Amino acid sequence: MVGDMNQTLLEENSEELRAILQAAADVIVIIDYRGTVLHVNSALQSLFDYKPQELIGQNISLLMPEPYAKEHDGYIDRYLQTNEARVIGINRELLARRKGGSLFPINLLVSRVEGFPRFVGIIRDMSEQVLLEREALQSCEIERNRISRELHDDLGQNLTGQAMLARGLANQLQKDGHVLWQPLLNLSEALQQNVRSIRNVINELATVDLEEQGLDVALRRFIDTCDGYGETQVRMISNGKWAVGDYGVEVQLYRIAREAVYNALKHAEASLIELRLEQTAEHLCLDIQDDGKGLSPTLTIRDGRLIKNGQGLRNIHFRAHMIGARLNIESAVNRGTHIQCLYTKPQHSDNTGQGYE
Repeated sequence: MVGDMNQTLLEENSEELRAILQAAADVIVIIDYRGTVLHVNSALQSLFDYKPQELIGQNISLLMPEPYAKEHDGYIDRYLQTNEARVIGINRELLARRKGGSLFPINLLVSRVEGFPRFVGIIRDMSEQVLLEREALQSCEIERNRISRELHDDLGQNLTGQAMLARGLANQLQKDGHVLWQPLLNLSEALQQNVRSIRNVINELATVDLEEQGLDVALRRFIDTCDGYGETQVRMISNGKWAVGDYGVEVQLYRIAREAVYNALKHAEASLIELRLEQTAEHLCLDIQDDGKGLSPTLTIRDGRLIKNGQGLRNIHFRAHMIGARLNIESAVNRGTHIQCLYTKPQHSDNTGQGYE
């Protein structure tokens, strides 16, 4: 009798657990140590277009594009061998692949089931959040360009005119032998310095070259402004085949490159900073490498991801995330820093307009 009651309770608990899993809004996947799908809830179909029975028995990498698919099994093997939680128990933001091949951003949390060779993955669709964040960034870019135009057309031109007027008066007073000619000349030079400072701010804010001439040309012009920064040589190498076709993506890649180069100029104490732009059939790769002192020991990097500290690098991570790009950071003391941003080209149209497809 007791055995029958226990069996009934177990069956009721199992039914309750299955009902809870099926009611979850997020996709919940149970896999073994090989990555084989053992169970998945019904939320899978609305997000990935797969029916649950289509995925059971398949490797979980079916839901991932490259390079994530190739890396997945290695993460599990490494965890089982070393117990080092590089992805286990850590929220990760990456791209997932629907049945039709389209890509979209997700948040993935993988946990190990204690006492069993099982792992539970919880997948949350981040498309709406990423879209809102990207729209906010695009609004910021519009505002930056507006401010840069106003600075150029209003304040910049006014200061230039005042500097010219002060210099003209100084020249006239010098001819007349008036003692005020030197202070006026000093004022003119100070105004000219302010004009140069405003132009630097305008160049920081605006993306006019990018919008009109594309990423390659805009970055080459930026690199030209970095030449001669102290003892550091900055150079750019490109295969000259860049065609992103998405201005929003180009803006973020441009900002990532500038931030990375500026960080290296300010902190790396490098003799050489090299920026590379390369394109393949599937990817666009932005690569920034220096031969400096490496990142601060207070920065924590795991599998190329910044875990804490470093506002400049956080900005880079955020911008890469906005366009669905994969960012990897490698650094060693006195061996420099290598930042790689890999953007997957759109393969399918999508109404999100995020560059993920």
